[in-house]
Amino acid sequence: MKIFRKLGMRSLAAAVVLAATAAPAFADKQSEAYVLANANTVLKVLSDKSLSDAQREAKFSDYMNKFAHMPTIARRVLGVNARSISQADFDKYYKTFEVYAMETYEVHFDQFRGEALRVTGSKDEDDRRSTVSTLIKSSQTGKDTKVFWDVLKSQDGQSYRVRDVGIDLGGSVLWLAQEQQAQFESYLNRNGGSIDKLIARINVLLADMEARKKDGRGSAYKG
Repeated sequence: MKIFRKLGMRSLAAAVVLAATAAPAFADKQSEAYVLANANTVLKVLSDKSLSDAQREAKFSDYMNKFAHMPTIARRVLGVNARSISQADFDKYYKTFEVYAMETYEVHFDQFRGEALRVTGSKDEDDRRSTVSTLIKSSQTGKDTKVFWDVLKSQDGQSYRVRDVGIDLGGSVLWLAQEQQAQFESYLNRNGGSIDKLIARINVLLADMEARKKDGRGSAYKG
C-alpha cells in the first residue's frame, strides 16, 4: 500500500510539473501570434505606396495605438514622476508624447520597410508578461536584425499589448521605452519635475526628428 501511495504521489507531482511547464508555453504561442500578425501589419503600412505621407502616418499611428497601449507607456516613461502628476498635466503631456512616440517608432521601423518579420521564440517573464524574439531584415545593414517585443497579457487573458520594443544594435539592445524613461526622468530631475519643461524638450526632439527625416540622416533617436 505504501508503495502505491508513493507512486501515486510521484505521479501527481509529475502531473503538476507538467501542467506548470505546459501553460506558459501556450501563453507564449499566443504572444508570438499576436506580435507576428500585428507587427507585420504595421510594417506593411510603412511600405504602402498607395498612401500619401499624411495618410501613412495616420494609419501607422492608428495601428500602433492598437498594438501598443500608449497611455500606459506614457506613464511608465515618466518613472517615479508618474505618481505625482495631475490628470490635467498628464493629458497635456500625453498629446505631445503620443506624437513623439509614433515618430520614434516610425524612424526605427523604417529600416524594416517592406520586410516580413519572423518569430524565433519567446520567454515568459511572469504570469502575464513575455518577451517575443523576432528577426527582420534591415535595409541599413542588409542583414537580419533581432527585434524583441515586451508583451503584456490583460488580466482577463483575452487581449495583449506591447509594452516596449527592443532593437539589437549589434551586441547591445536599445529598448525604446526604457531609453525614453531614462531620458525623461533625468530631465525632470534636473528641472524640478516640471511637466511643461519636459513637453518643451519633447517638442525640440520632435523638430530634430523631422529635420533628420527630411535630409536623410537616418535614425533620429537621441537624447
